[in-house]
Amino acid sequence: MQNARRKKLMFSKGDSLDTLIGKACEVKGDIISKETIRVDGKVEGQIKAAETVIIGENAFVKGDIEAKHIIIGGKVTGDVLATNKLEILATGELHGDIRTPRLFIAEGVIFEGTCEMEKILQDMQQIKK
Repeated sequence: MQNARRKKLMFSKGDSLDTLIGKACEVKGDIISKETIRVDGKVEGQIKAAETVIIGENAFVKGDIEAKHIIIGGKVTGDVLATNKLEILATGELHGDIRTPRLFIAEGVIFEGTCEMEKILQDMQQIKK
């Protein structure tokens, strides 16, 4: 059920999977994409996407993540900025600060950090004016 939900979320608004970091892959350095990124391996560096970033259940990311929509199913050590929505699935673990206007945290998640929601929403409204 979770895999079907993730696929639906990933392709729901016309975005397409642009970059896939497979299970056996390790990346050291920043990743920037105009589309969707899925990480199933290990990344040490910043991840920035215009659309969605999906961190798979067995993935490990050490670095900040920034995207419109972020889904965390693995382990992330770094700050997260989701301009639309952040989802942390039951298998997810986040050690870092959150900035997002919308947040979903499943039961069983490990989260150590701070969460800023109201201020980022106000900041985003100021930018639109």
